[in-house]
Amino acid sequence: SIPYSTRRGRPLYGVQLLGLVGILTAPGACAKIRPILGLLFSPWREVSVPIVDTSHRPRQWYTHAYNRLFFYRLIAGCAAWLPRTVCLRLAGGVAQVFCRAMPREYQAVRGNLAHVIPAVSPEELEQQTQQVFGNFARVFVDLLSLNRRMVLRPQEQGPRVHGLQHLQQILQAPRGFIAATAHLGNWELAGRLLSAYGRRVHILMAPEQDAAIQRFLRAGMDETAMRFVSNDGSTVFVQLLMALRRGEVVAVQMDRATGHRSDVAVPFFGSPAYFPLGPFLLARAAQVPVLPCFCLMRSDTQYDIWVDAPIAVAHGQEEAALQQMIRVLERYITMAPNQWYNFYDVWHSAPMA
Repeated sequence: SIPYSTRRGRPLYGVQLLGLVGILTAPGACAKIRPILGLLFSPWREVSVPIVDTSHRPRQWYTHAYNRLFFYRLIAGCAAWLPRTVCLRLAGGVAQVFCRAMPREYQAVRGNLAHVIPAVSPEELEQQTQQVFGNFARVFVDLLSLNRRMVLRPQEQGPRVHGLQHLQQILQAPRGFIAATAHLGNWELAGRLLSAYGRRVHILMAPEQDAAIQRFLRAGMDETAMRFVSNDGSTVFVQLLMALRRGEVVAVQMDRATGHRSDVAVPFFGSPAYFPLGPFLLARAAQVPVLPCFCLMRSDTQYDIWVDAPIAVAHGQEEAALQQMIRVLERYITMAPNQWYNFYDVWHSAPMA
């Protein structure tokens, strides 16, 4: 079963805007309308990842044409004056309509899901693929609205937290820890929970190609609680090492190769894929554990935060700890495969030379 993915075998929302969909899909619909609306309402934001080059040309970093400040402002503006339920329905419906306008990404997502849920029928696989785009649009709306205004406190009502005992146990240590998550569900919301416990959280991110987007995302953020760190300099490792020794938290996403030489191939749903070893090298150097944590959207559009058992990293056992983390990641992706947002072929990406 896939508890977070479908409701009675149908997409979470389906296409809610029946009038819009009817116009766009009707025979003879104006061919110029679809790309214009797709440009305006497709909210995909993709971070650069390395792509395997089979023709021996230099590898290129994958980037997405929709990663523009205009779309961030458009979505944030709509979310500011529309109810959240309306925004989520609008985002999910439009995304499911226009996912076919991105054939390369659509086929990549479909291929990824074929690894994760190989036993499903072709019809179910197509449905799950479409839901990935719809769910990502909904989460993106929350990333630009709900996440920014939600102040999480452990005692207050908010996302349900599972495995809280693992977090409470690890917080008793004087040093910090590495929170390992993935592009699964609402990954940023889990970091806000950690900052609510009085620990400063350093969120490691791939550098944005557009500096204006970086400024937009960080505007209004309380950097005493959460700090975004671009993984674009030789001093980042030392900065994060010192932060961990001060008892602070470093948050990383483990499901994409970084393009560094430290990326290693690990069995992943039966086939080798590249993952970053760097977080485990950092954990071993700082003598701190790695804490897996994920945030999944339920069928009622509320969130569950899952905290798994911490992973100790002994000297010389960094790769073994990474493999343990990937087994945990497989388990949570299987819980909600249509909330795993990687729009490239995960099994055919590799570190850059």
